[in-house]
Amino acid sequence: MSFKLKEFYFLEKFQVQYYEAQLSSAKDEYYLKAFAKMVKIESGHADYFAQKMAEIKVENPKITTSLFKMAGRILGESVEITGADNTCKLGVALEKKAIEMYQEFIMKAWADEDLRDNLMEFMLDEEFHALWMENYINNM
Repeated sequence: MSFKLKEFYFLEKFQVQYYEAQLSSAKDEYYLKAFAKMVKIESGHADYFAQKMAEIKVENPKITTSLFKMAGRILGESVEITGADNTCKLGVALEKKAIEMYQEFIMKAWADEDLRDNLMEFMLDEEFHALWMENYINNM
């Protein structure tokens, strides 16, 4: 369980950093609002996993989080240079990978109703983010 909690904590922190990087240079107000909302939601997911780790006395990873923060920013800033289209395409790929991971974790956590319920909620958020980015790409 501790490995899965850390894995999802890393995933969510990476997404936060990637999406935050989009806020620095985008000019489209709608795009900015969407990414700010995604940052808020993904931060909530990361906080949840940090709380679950604390409950079972697993130390919150710090060094790796710094590396993910740096990687998310580098990737986010690199992609934003090529435009919102590529940013959203990579975002969709990240979200789809997260959805796959959530599906697997939900099955492994099936006996824990509270955890399973939260994982399903978070997976829905990931699905909505992917759908928003796909829609944004199609309407650019």
